[in-house]
Parts: sequence; structure tokens; C-alpha cells
Amino acid sequence: MTMPEPAFPLDPAAELEMIRWKQARFEEITQVVEEALPELMADIEETVISMSTLTASKAQVFPDGPWKDLFEPWAKKTARLVEAQMEREIGELAASSSEKGTLGEALRVARPALAGAGVLAASLAAIPSVVSLATITTTSFFVLSTTTISWPIIAVGGAGLAVTSFAGSKGVKWLEDKNRVRLVNRLQGRALTATLGHGLAPGERSLVTDLQAATLRRLEAKLESV
Repeated sequence: MTMPEPAFPLDPAAELEMIRWKQARFEEITQVVEEALPELMADIEETVISMSTLTASKAQVFPDGPWKDLFEPWAKKTARLVEAQMEREIGELAASSSEKGTLGEALRVARPALAGAGVLAASLAAIPSVVSLATITTTSFFVLSTTTISWPIIAVGGAGLAVTSFAGSKGVKWLEDKNRVRLVNRLQGRALTATLGHGLAPGERSLVTDLQAATLRRLEAKLESV
């Protein structure tokens, strides 16, 4: 977004207010996502437990399908919660401006400090200027952090299941349970990566950073209209 140069010297207090606002809102966004995350974790565990043996085995090899089914509705619901909260905060900030354009100029001047570098900058570059936060849960998160599959391990596991079947149903049940635990751990690990960025390299986006970037975009659009 391009803003004109200020017609008068910027009040440092306005710039500081903008930076403080950003820090507080980003903490709120992270908290909303963290508080919603246990619901996703529980959904993952319940879904895997209810899978048939064949479905669970397929999900071990091709986890993207069940991951998308679990993550997409949760992410959209969480983004809507953030959006409702941030819309109130943005409206209050815009209304608090005693002189038209003051906060808009503060946003322009403070933008480098607001945007930072790395992850948030990458998210800002990917988020359009006018966006609904609930629409940013793109497919990049559906396939995020897919653990590399070791085919020899899968082959050994299959052979082990076949051999154990001759030893009795208890051994088969033990392997089934072990495979389900492994699948739960994989999907829950992916959830931590996709939502909070755990294990990602610097500059890689997560749901939290995208929601933070989208909030700045919404603020820009709001202040432009003030």
C-alpha cells in the first residue's frame, strides 16, 4: 500500500501507539490459535481411533487427505474467531484517531517495525491488501510438513503384521494400535507446524503469521478509508 508523505512531522507518540497496538494484537492472535489447538488435536486422535484398519494403513502412506479434512474446517473456524476479535480492535483504533490521517501516517512510517523481516514479511507478501481472515487458510497448510515416508519401514511393518497374524489376534491388535499411535503423532506434529510454525525454517509461513499479516492488511485498508 502506498501512502503520501506526511504534510507535517509525525508525532512519535502516534508511531509508538501503532507499534504497541501491533504487539498486543499479535499476542492475542497467537493466544486464540493456541487455545483452539487442543480441539484440533482431539479431533485428530478421535478420527484416527475411529478409522478402520485399512483406512488407517492408507492414511499412514497418504496422510494429506485426512489432514485436509481435519485441518481445513478447524482453521476456518479459528480464523473467523480471530477476524471477529481483530475487527473490533481495528475499529476502536481507527475511531481513536483525533485527527484524520494521523494513524495512517503512523502506519506508513512504522511499517518496517510493524512488518519486521522473515516470516511475517513473507506472509505479508502473500496476503492481498483487502482480505477476510477466514479465507487465508490456503492449501499450503493442508500439505505442510509431510514427514518423509520410509518405504522399507512400511514394508517391514506389513510383513510383521502378516507374520504376527499367525501368532494370534493379540499381536495383530498390538501392531494396529502402534500404527494408530504413530499416525496420531504424525498428524498432531503437522498441526503444530502448520499453526504455530514449530520446526519451520526462518521465512516459512504458518497460520499464526498469516493471520497476523492479514490483520495488518485489514488495518491498512481501514485507515485508508478514515
